[in-house]
Amino acid sequence: MIDQLTINNLGVIPQAELNFSPGFTALTGETGAGKTMVLSSIGLLLGKKADPALVRYGEKELAVEGIFVSDSSSTAALLLTEAGGLVEDGEIILARKVPARGRSRCHGGGRTIPSGVLSQIGSELVTVHGQAEQLRLRSGARQLALLDSYGDAAHQEMVSEFGATYAAWRDLQTQLEQWENQRQTREIEVSRLKEGVELLEKLQPEPGEEDELLRKIERLGNVEELREAAQAAYNYLGGDSVDTAGGAASLVSAAIQALEKGAQSDEELSELARGLRDASSIILDISAEAGAYLSNLEADPAQLDQSQARLAELRHAYRPWAKDLDSWLTWADTARARIVKLSGPQNQGTLLEEELIKTASQLQTLGKKISRARLALAKSLQKEVAGELAALQMPDAGFDIELTPLAEPNSHGFDQVTFGLRAGSKAKTRPLGQGASGGELSRIMLALEVTLAAKSLAKGTPTFIFDEVDAGIGGATALAVGQRLARLAKHAQVIVVTHLPQVAAWADKQLVVSKNHDTAQVREVAGSEREREIARMLAGKADSKSALDHARELINACSVG
Repeated sequence: MIDQLTINNLGVIPQAELNFSPGFTALTGETGAGKTMVLSSIGLLLGKKADPALVRYGEKELAVEGIFVSDSSSTAALLLTEAGGLVEDGEIILARKVPARGRSRCHGGGRTIPSGVLSQIGSELVTVHGQAEQLRLRSGARQLALLDSYGDAAHQEMVSEFGATYAAWRDLQTQLEQWENQRQTREIEVSRLKEGVELLEKLQPEPGEEDELLRKIERLGNVEELREAAQAAYNYLGGDSVDTAGGAASLVSAAIQALEKGAQSDEELSELARGLRDASSIILDISAEAGAYLSNLEADPAQLDQSQARLAELRHAYRPWAKDLDSWLTWADTARARIVKLSGPQNQGTLLEEELIKTASQLQTLGKKISRARLALAKSLQKEVAGELAALQMPDAGFDIELTPLAEPNSHGFDQVTFGLRAGSKAKTRPLGQGASGGELSRIMLALEVTLAAKSLAKGTPTFIFDEVDAGIGGATALAVGQRLARLAKHAQVIVVTHLPQVAAWADKQLVVSKNHDTAQVREVAGSEREREIARMLAGKADSKSALDHARELINACSVG
């Protein structure tokens, strides 16, 4: 419940501190006094959109703070804790600052929190009903939600399960549709991949073959140049050319002999001689290899043509798939895996269809259970609401709940729910959206709220705020409305904004909003002050003796009733 509300620089309210208590609190005042501003402050704490126009003229920002009493295990407390805020001594502190320019800031439990989280917390703490809610009551979706809220926890769980199953069913429909739409695309891709893989398997290239062919073609195409180079090297090494003065091998041999001769006098030369002997051995080896190369080097035009043809064939083959042969081999591995994925599990569509049929069956079974449950809930709810309407001066009215099966389900089931009102015993039942007056909607909303209160109370300790839901009624009906609000207040905190003295007289506490020029103040009235306020609401004059007597009589009657 709301324990305390502090307001600073909100519209016509420069500063106000409102203390609430359990039970029934009436918020009264002249039209335009600023009652709406009080509700706006609560709305800000519940995460409503912040309007900079609400900032009092001449001020930089507005600020509101609310202290809510809530069990530490409540959903609201858990949400705040998850957001990093603190819940101390069973109190949830929410705050909102709205600058005249710039973005608003939300706080909960001493931490800055997103407005979305504030809204979630607020929805668990307070239920607000106003004329906007009455308008929503005309909506089939809102009527369905109200009917489901009448059910127990098992019913709520069943409805949630249906929503999850419906989402899975729709997802499977989408997957199957995409699979069917992409069938031709998949077939084209598989055909192309198979073409590349089959061509590779036909040619059977080896890794590195392209580079090997290039080297072979280069060698076979330059046999004469290679022969001349190898022959010259062989001659230089072996000494077969006169230009080499005996060849490198002979010269090194002569140098070795000279060093060995000198080594007789200096051992250091013997080291040089040993190094040259190693060099001589290398030269002889290379000379022998050069000779072998020459003997094996032969021009082979047929092999050259064959190698060139093979290279051209490979390059023509891999060009559509890769930049070179080795990349084509790698592509083929990936392509084979892709082919398996696209064409291997051809039963994917069948599997999706089977899963879709299974899920649709689950949806049907669950939907039938929910429809039966809703039918039972509807019978019970319409009976209770009809009883409440009788107490609200609509004794001949009938309240009906009609369930119509949908051709296709939605996320809530197979049912379309329509609330109907029969204004008299002989009148025709008409949907709420087609003829119910504002006063009738007010009473139906109140009857529903009183009936559903026990269900809401099961979730915690809620606070109900009614914003002029008594519009369009008066007299005995107003007294009945006040009595029903007082009855609801025995189980929950009820805050009512009203212009009707017959409603305000039932309140346990009355707060009055008054305005002097452009400044409003909020104060609690009790005793004679309250009698004066009720008198003003009755007759427009707070000092009229007859109005005061009537006010005193009304308060006493309501306190007894």
